[in-house]
Amino acid sequence: RQWMLITCAFVAMVYLRQFWISTEFRSTSSNQDVEKMTRQIVMMTQSLKDEFNEIRSEMINKLKNVSDTKVDQEDDHVYIKHTGAKRHFLYIEDLATITLRKDVPKLLILTPKDEKIKLLDAAHMVDEFLSRHSIYQIREPEPTLEDQHFIWTLELYPSPELEVFRALDVLQYDKASRDCRNIKQSKYWCSGWHADIWYSMRGSLNLALTNDEPVAFVFPEVCKEQPEMMRKSWHYAADACPAKDMSCYFLNNTICPRPERFEKRKEQFSLDRHIPQRFGRLFHDHEDLKHKPKVKLWDVHNQATGEFYNFLLYQYATRMRYWVRQEVKRRVAAFKLKEPCAVMHVRQNDIALHDNWRRYYYPVQAYLDKAKDALEAMGIHTILLMTDSAEVIEEVQTIEEYEWRWMEKKRFKRDSKVKFENQFPSGSPKEETLALLTLYHLASECRLFVGGVSGFGTLVYRYMCLLHTKNVWDCPPVRVLDQHKAYNGSYSNPDPRYNASSEHFGKVAVRHE
Repeated sequence: RQWMLITCAFVAMVYLRQFWISTEFRSTSSNQDVEKMTRQIVMMTQSLKDEFNEIRSEMINKLKNVSDTKVDQEDDHVYIKHTGAKRHFLYIEDLATITLRKDVPKLLILTPKDEKIKLLDAAHMVDEFLSRHSIYQIREPEPTLEDQHFIWTLELYPSPELEVFRALDVLQYDKASRDCRNIKQSKYWCSGWHADIWYSMRGSLNLALTNDEPVAFVFPEVCKEQPEMMRKSWHYAADACPAKDMSCYFLNNTICPRPERFEKRKEQFSLDRHIPQRFGRLFHDHEDLKHKPKVKLWDVHNQATGEFYNFLLYQYATRMRYWVRQEVKRRVAAFKLKEPCAVMHVRQNDIALHDNWRRYYYPVQAYLDKAKDALEAMGIHTILLMTDSAEVIEEVQTIEEYEWRWMEKKRFKRDSKVKFENQFPSGSPKEETLALLTLYHLASECRLFVGGVSGFGTLVYRYMCLLHTKNVWDCPPVRVLDQHKAYNGSYSNPDPRYNASSEHFGKVAVRHE
């Protein structure tokens, strides 16, 4: 009621002043009077803006101090608890001293006190708040220009995401802050993206929740021997920022600083994917999950409940920073992917160089043959191609039946002297990482996945399951080529036409006809 009265009074004041100005202006005839009136109009306009800002600040303060808000003070840190509030206004400059944990509002509206604050400074403060509050997701649009008024709207995740993220916030921040020196540790694997984050980090976070023991991620003694910048780093971030770890791209996953060296006695690592008992019923009894079919895709072999839970742990580890969010959004928009579309992932080059996990090269036509029924049934003519091979790009340009889209970037050729898991043909881990994140989000716009045996491919598919309908976990159709037979080099390919694998580890991956 007070808000309405203030607004009505302000509007009435604006109209009255505009009427007075127009009346006075009509009675003015000389140029001198016109200049005088112009100055008065400018002064009044500024006065109106100042008065509006004062009213706005007063409104926000009133809403910030609504009767259903309780504030606790502990060690110069403010813990705000709400009992039924639907929305809450907070100043961006105050976020560092605010923690929200239980009975939190569904919406947070963040605005700056100081209108002269720089965009990147404000965005950094919001990111730091989101690091500690994974329970909130950003409602688009975000501010992108310095001359905009900076307002961020944060929306509370629904259940069961809310319970998992809240548990991680409490564990990785509240509990970890009590004793960072003895926090458990897990090493960066310095392998592929899927291995590093889905296997290693996701597994370690799952064990942390199971044991109620916070965990931090540590560099190994040597990440990669060459080039030098990758020796003491997470190789995907070797040129991204001085920290050279996941924090270059993603929000911090713990309040504790990264330990300088790995201590085996503190290791907390597991590949286990079981849902901890405290979250079990939330997922197994979830109406939108319990009847979802099991997907038979190389690494995706859990029920929908387990896949969704584990992807939330991956999602926690990969919450993008402001600059990454904006860059990925810009690249996705510039790509202008036409729907309906299918994703086709064709990995070649280094897959023939892994002794125990050797896989065969297949021509693109083999993937198309596998997916032809689905492509026709779904009326799909646009294919988003993801590949590490320059030859595959050349190959699809001879297939005119479909509109092929791919990201323009440097790729290896089959006669290149590549090593297994050489992920950076451009020479820039930062650029390759941004390209990878863009591809994940582009894939979520498509309705069919076609691929072979690859961790990267299964992760693409998981993004599609979560994002392509914006529902809880809704996986699109899939067509998988070479799921088991070519997975291990000891097996023979049932179709000799596709036997294009290198014979021994270490040989250059050259396709044999």
